[in-house]
Amino acid sequence: MRQQLRLLTCLTIVGLSASAHAQEQVALDKPNIERFINHIWDFSPTIAESEARVLAAEAGQRAASKWRHNPEIEFGLEDVDGEDKTKTLGISQTIDWSGKFLSSGQAASFELQAVEAERDGVRQDTALNVLSSLADYRAAKDIYNLAVERSGLMERFATLAQKGFKAGDIDQSEKNLAQLALSEALIVQADAENELGETKQALDSSVGFPLENGFSLPELPGSLPELPETLDEEQILMALPSLRAMRSREAAAKAVITGAWKNRLPDPTIGITGGQDTGADMIGFSVSVPLNIFNTYGAEVDRAKADALAEAKAGQNAFYSARTRIKAAKRSYQLSRKAWENWQGNGAQALAEQADILDRKFKVGDLSATDYLVQIEQALDTQVAAEELHAKVWRSWFSWLAASGKTEQWIQNSGE
Repeated sequence: MRQQLRLLTCLTIVGLSASAHAQEQVALDKPNIERFINHIWDFSPTIAESEARVLAAEAGQRAASKWRHNPEIEFGLEDVDGEDKTKTLGISQTIDWSGKFLSSGQAASFELQAVEAERDGVRQDTALNVLSSLADYRAAKDIYNLAVERSGLMERFATLAQKGFKAGDIDQSEKNLAQLALSEALIVQADAENELGETKQALDSSVGFPLENGFSLPELPGSLPELPETLDEEQILMALPSLRAMRSREAAAKAVITGAWKNRLPDPTIGITGGQDTGADMIGFSVSVPLNIFNTYGAEVDRAKADALAEAKAGQNAFYSARTRIKAAKRSYQLSRKAWENWQGNGAQALAEQADILDRKFKVGDLSATDYLVQIEQALDTQVAAEELHAKVWRSWFSWLAASGKTEQWIQNSGE
């Protein structure tokens, strides 16, 4: 009976060792991260929406940069009985003396820059959502495999315990404990399977469209990325898509103030008319100027100033928040990575040694079946915690990429 249980312990050691190193292996037939993310960028409806908004902003910029007024042509004909017909042809043009179209074009140009920055932010957010979901899915899959392994071990243990009870080697409490351990393992496996399904659904949702058959998911790199040795926070903040968009919108709002001031200046209309009046040639010249009496357009100026002030304050708040996020993300990644490195340097080895110790103690009779069961379950729980820690480290890295705006740069270098 003890020989059978010792064999079960050996199987556990093999299973734990394989699980500990599974995360470090990168399948050669998997697509790399850069190819995977580029595929998502090419076909994501979210990215397509942001690109369409850029096209709309480009058209809006072209429209805002054109002259506001087109020339008008007027033809007149007057036919009175007994008199010669009066025929006139005139052309008039409203003149934008203050250059309102220049201000509106400048504001639209800054708006275009803001939309382009937001498009870059959408690309980054889409990639990071997918990669974070991928890390969660990989961890859930490894944890599910451990749960299946655990159920298999507990099932074999319960079978051996049943035989041992019949043979008189163990008592009723140990047999019951083995059966309870099997029931618990099956519950854990069901929970792990449910979690795996939820993470797969979250991953599919983050991708945004069904991947074609044959397009498999990539593996995360075998080694964790290094933080840059030097970090120019000011340069990073200036390049962030979200802050670029806010700066452009602030500049657009200031251009709107200039446009609002110019709108207070009237645009005169100049007209020239020529023709025949009762048989005599005639030519006329006219100038009309609107009088801004009932509406001086002063409220529009006040509104533009308030909007510009709001954009400026929002930009300041976003700047300081982004700086805080960079520091927090950097610290979080350093701590979680340190914990993972400690596990690799000490915990993984200790886990294998603990399994070996359990084997030796059980062999000489210093460890009961109950103690063995409790301690081997602790070892499995520790391995599950390690898988969760590994996913947490990757999530903290992706948070750092989001805070620093280095997403595309890392994706391009991820296969190196």
